[in-house]
Amino acid sequence: LSSVETLGSATVICSDKTGTLTQNEMTVTQIWVDGQLVKISGQGYTPLGEFSIDHHVVSLDQFPAVRTALWVGVLNNDALLEKAVREDGSVDYAMVGDPTEGSILVAAYKAGAVTADLHRAYPRKNEIPFDSDRKRMVTIHSVDNPRLEDLSPFKDASAKNCHVIAVKGAPDVVLNLCTRYQPMDDGTPKPMDAAAKQRILAANDGMTSHALRVLGVAYRMVPALPQDINSDELEKDLVFVGLVGMIDPARVEVQPALAKARGAGIRTIMITGDYPNTARAISESIGLLQSGHQVLNGSQLNDM
Repeated sequence: LSSVETLGSATVICSDKTGTLTQNEMTVTQIWVDGQLVKISGQGYTPLGEFSIDHHVVSLDQFPAVRTALWVGVLNNDALLEKAVREDGSVDYAMVGDPTEGSILVAAYKAGAVTADLHRAYPRKNEIPFDSDRKRMVTIHSVDNPRLEDLSPFKDASAKNCHVIAVKGAPDVVLNLCTRYQPMDDGTPKPMDAAAKQRILAANDGMTSHALRVLGVAYRMVPALPQDINSDELEKDLVFVGLVGMIDPARVEVQPALAKARGAGIRTIMITGDYPNTARAISESIGLLQSGHQVLNGSQLNDM
């Protein structure tokens, strides 16, 4: 009864977004690499879908840097996609771990990746886990089987004791650690100039404005396993590969629930770690962001 009485006097509801307002089932729908936006079909954790540009299905053999972005995302990843076969022969897929990381695994499967092969070829030797202040994760991998030709970012890693540093995180944060970027043809990385950086930031803005959560991925080859596992040593001279955009669809019951709350005079607020553009697009789609409402980021909130 005390809970009901408390709820009856509520005037504001602050809600998390992921898994509360949304389905908590991320799906990678877009990848941007070197000026080219590639869309990916399919939903949820079923690893079936096609890659397309301007509504035309394309082969990733023509766009190897897309595979590079996904391969880096698979290595820098703690999720696991599990397959279960029902009695009637149908197949179900379930994600173990973070849905954001899981969506990258699914997209990589659609691109032909076998994650077990990737992890065998590039076993993880060390890591700096994701941190909400640093907004990125770093993993270090040895190159145990450089002959796997489809592992495009590391195809030149034929020397023994060569290692890969893989990084994923907030696009602007990852971008600031990069001195080069991967061209679409997956050739020699090019120097990161002001024009290239602006192109990447503009692409990120475009993707977040369509309600996508976006991650940046980057890597660097090093001749030997770093002895000192610290961010200053690992996170420098990186090669920026691309942007991975994913969406977590809203729950169907959210929009009418928000309307009920509004009708009862209750103010609703969504709290999320997404970029402001992403938060705005999602909140508009579910009817949360009304005329005259605003989006605040963490630094603006601190200043208040």
